[in-house]
Amino acid sequence: MSRKLTRRAFIKSGTQTIAALGAAAGTFSLLKGALAGAAPVKSRVILAQDPKAINQRNQCNQEEVTALFNKALLALTGAADSAHGWAVLGLVPNDVVAVKVNCNTWTLDLRPHQELVRALCQSLNSVIALNQIIIYERSNSDLEEGGFKINKTGTGVRCFGNDDGGGYHPQEKLTRIITDTASKIINLASLKCVESDFGVSLFLKNHIGSLMNKDMSKCHGDPDFLAEVNARPSIKNKTILNLCDGFRGTYRRGVPWYWAGIIMGKDPVTSEYAAIQVINEKRRMESIPILEIPDHLRIAEKKYQLGTWNPSKIEILKI
Repeated sequence: MSRKLTRRAFIKSGTQTIAALGAAAGTFSLLKGALAGAAPVKSRVILAQDPKAINQRNQCNQEEVTALFNKALLALTGAADSAHGWAVLGLVPNDVVAVKVNCNTWTLDLRPHQELVRALCQSLNSVIALNQIIIYERSNSDLEEGGFKINKTGTGVRCFGNDDGGGYHPQEKLTRIITDTASKIINLASLKCVESDFGVSLFLKNHIGSLMNKDMSKCHGDPDFLAEVNARPSIKNKTILNLCDGFRGTYRRGVPWYWAGIIMGKDPVTSEYAAIQVINEKRRMESIPILEIPDHLRIAEKKYQLGTWNPSKIEILKI
């Protein structure tokens, strides 16, 4: 049976509705104020060391390296296991992940340790098939000199260079391995101090190896170009992890140093800043002038918004 809404009832109902809306608005204002007063989320980077992971003959212990990598991943993501850690970073089962390694031996042989690459691939395998992982560098010969075996089959981790990767994207001018084939990227750099116009050869410089050969030299003496390379859509939007092999690195050009650890972060600028601090800590111990923040890192933050190197906005966790 329908009820006729009287004028008095209509006014009462309207008054109650307005009061409810007012209360809701007040609650929203309080929530907005609380959120505004909350501390901003800091860019997290992990410094993970284990002296048992490597000896002074540059030989790694696979078990120790794997355990250290897993601890770092969970510390970075706050997850309970590797699969959930990768999910936090945005990895999904149908992704194809390109891992940019650095096999360049300029000033010192600092090719990536196979034990770390295996630990990374094993961890990724908790979410994706091994054949959905591609290890790449500038050329097949660079990879082979770095101890990798070329593999373009449908079995196991794939491994090949830009010269075997289908050419280069006409607009981004980057290898099609990362523009067309891969949906996610992991930047695996080495802990390398070069003391040249770069100062360091870390995450941003690592992607020189993603360029066409004729463009590689443009990065030398042009920090804006180097930063801009890392701001190209495929690199900026697809990179889910920056990982630095610091088991054996350099704190000055050509001088080997067993830091015995890895550096891991989501933000390439923060990760590079943290790696520079690791190098500077050693340089202070050796009474060597510390490295200044390189121009390419300043430009990467200010002009291209690739991340931050502001210490007040960074959370460094040591494990």
